[in-house]
Amino acid sequence: MAEEARQEGDRKARLDFPDFAQEFLRRNLEYCRDYKNVMSDPEGDPKAQEVMARRWGLCFPGRSPSVGA
Repeated sequence: MAEEARQEGDRKARLDFPDFAQEFLRRNLEYCRDYKNVMSDPEGDPKAQEVMARRWGLCFPGRSPSVGA
């Protein structure tokens, strides 16, 4: 048990910033609820997706615009 805890601690210590951010969002119930609400529509509203992404800091300046933009 102690060995497993140490290995888990070692794994966490190796997270870089994007890994940490992904883990934070994955475990955040409010984000998961928001993501599910926006992404559950099979047609997908690109504007709603963009708003949600910006709300959670998921915008990447300098990258190509999305197909729906």
